[in-house]
Amino acid sequence: MRKTGWLAVLLALSVLLAACGGEGRETPEGPVLWFCAGQEDHGPALSPRAYDGALRPEALLNALLAGPGQEEGLRSPFPRGVTLLECGWDEERPGVLLVDLSEQYGALADVSLSLADYSIVLTLSQVEGVEGVEITAGGRMVSYRSHQLMSAGEAVLWDELADGPAGAPPQDT
Repeated sequence: MRKTGWLAVLLALSVLLAACGGEGRETPEGPVLWFCAGQEDHGPALSPRAYDGALRPEALLNALLAGPGQEEGLRSPFPRGVTLLECGWDEERPGVLLVDLSEQYGALADVSLSLADYSIVLTLSQVEGVEGVEITAGGRMVSYRSHQLMSAGEAVLWDELADGPAGAPPQDT
């Protein structure tokens, strides 16, 4: 990857991590869909919304792509018209789910791509057996990523300086 490509990836991840902060939000019980938070100033970049449908990859992805509806404070991280083309397990790599979205997804870059990627990864990681997710657009890898296989453990959801250990939910006082 060229130096400018790495710089763009590092900048996008830095902005994403800086945008993730805990504001005392609690994760709903049970399965959730992860959407972009419609923050005005500071706060988390991604926020969960309760999900009561089937805990199958296709059902989760279709619900995620449908968007958060009129729920205040949440917005879809996906460009208009993105659809699920294919979703299935990688036969050569146990625990890896392969997701192919329509070509519109390939237009995302930088922080927008990171937010969309991790809303998918965090949502799908609730399915039993999912250890990693690989996302393509129209059958092609998105070249703006530093790596193609993503896992929920890579996402920093709360600011460790504000709320304690990274990945730990905010503590209520």
